[in-house]
Amino acid sequence: MMKTNLMTHDHRNIHSEIYKMKMGPVAVREIPAMKYVTQEMNTNYQMDWAGRPEPVDEQWIVWKVVNQLKHLTKNKLRYKFTLMPHEILWHEKNDSRSLTTQMMQVPDCITEELFEEACFHVEKRLGNKLSTLQLISNESLTCVQKLHRGHYRNSIETLSEIMNFADQESLSLKSSYKEIYLTPAMKCHKPETWQTVVSVEINKSQPGVRNE
Repeated sequence: MMKTNLMTHDHRNIHSEIYKMKMGPVAVREIPAMKYVTQEMNTNYQMDWAGRPEPVDEQWIVWKVVNQLKHLTKNKLRYKFTLMPHEILWHEKNDSRSLTTQMMQVPDCITEELFEEACFHVEKRLGNKLSTLQLISNESLTCVQKLHRGHYRNSIETLSEIMNFADQESLSLKSSYKEIYLTPAMKCHKPETWQTVVSVEINKSQPGVRNE
């Protein structure tokens, strides 16, 4: 029986307004509802890792689980997808330790059952319980964002532009902000070419106040 080649779904193309964002001014954007595999962390970060920050005190497991999900969806659902960029939601950013949520976007066809099966396989290999990992479904939201070009260590400059824009437009922003690291973590990419989406969610509940 002849096997049919599966089409590979690249969600960077499906959500190109986020994951293939172009250089331009600060803008308000509507982010569609999406699913993510997330990992809560309280760790120090190596801020000179190629393409993205690298956690020092804890291991980043999300990509291992998503790799398992790739195999499961391909074999069980006949749905083949590519890995998405690494994302970090910064809650508290400090020189010593930072509170973050590390995440990776996954297709809507991922169910809690598939997620648990993927975690089981990764736990078996690592010998550790993945207690800080979750499969979450975010509702659509509105963000203020801008593409930062250059080393992500300097993304605070772009974040300041976002904050200034929000003040001018009387927009209330949440205190946590997200960075999406579009450039693959490979040393062949020079830091001046790295691209990072900096995004802050608009807080609609309490106008005029920045909070969580």
